[in-house]
Amino acid sequence: MDPLAFISSYSDVGAGAILVGVVVLILTGKLVPITTHRRELDRERARGDEWKEAHGTSELGRKAALEQNGALLAGVRIADKFYRDFLPPVPDSHTIPHMSGGSDVAV
Repeated sequence: MDPLAFISSYSDVGAGAILVGVVVLILTGKLVPITTHRRELDRERARGDEWKEAHGTSELGRKAALEQNGALLAGVRIADKFYRDFLPPVPDSHTIPHMSGGSDVAV
């Protein structure tokens, strides 16, 4: 039997069946009203925009940290060159502890 013929021949039962079907579809979440769909879509777009903004902020923080680390490394290089140029080198035998139990202090 054709569904349209069933609806037209039994209009009261067919309309009730359609109404019950629509209500069941709405309650099970298979059929969503357009206002709910738009509201949820707008909410998800707003969340996406928040994530984009947070990512941009974290990228700015990461860039600032990289610049600061570069400046700190440049300072360490300058201090290392200064100490290498003006201080006498210390032999490794005086800086590495001996395993023989002798004194580690240079005489």
